Amino acid sequence: MNRTALLMGVVLVACVVSLGWSVLRQPSEPALPSLRVEVLNGCGQEGLAANTAQLLRDMGQDVVRVADADHHDYEHCVLIDRGGRPWLARRLAERLGGVLVVLEREAGSEVDLTLILGNDYSRALEPRSGP
Repeated sequence: MNRTALLMGVVLVACVVSLGWSVLRQPSEPALPSLRVEVLNGCGQEGLAANTAQLLRDMGQDVVRVADADHHDYEHCVLIDRGGRPWLARRLAERLGGVLVVLEREAGSEVDLTLILGNDYSRALEPRSGP
């Protein structure tokens, strides 16, 4: 009887460890797909758009354009969803630290998202971990 109890205990522990390992190995959410992003400097901080573009590339995003915005008076960073997939824009915005998301579909746009960097970039662009 002691051998049976011991064997069942070992099997139970093995099952728990195996289940725990498989849960730990699985990401909490699926990886963010690569999106075509343009990065526009809306605050005039030199090199900001290029540095942010590299951050996005490191996150697996396809940065297709880096340029100045139409003006440098943007108070807040804004992520504009041009492709009509706001759930993906929100996920990327969360990864960037909670950037505001705006839906502005543009038929035939060459980009999925436009990131305009505003004066709050140092607070807004605090990358968070995630897939």
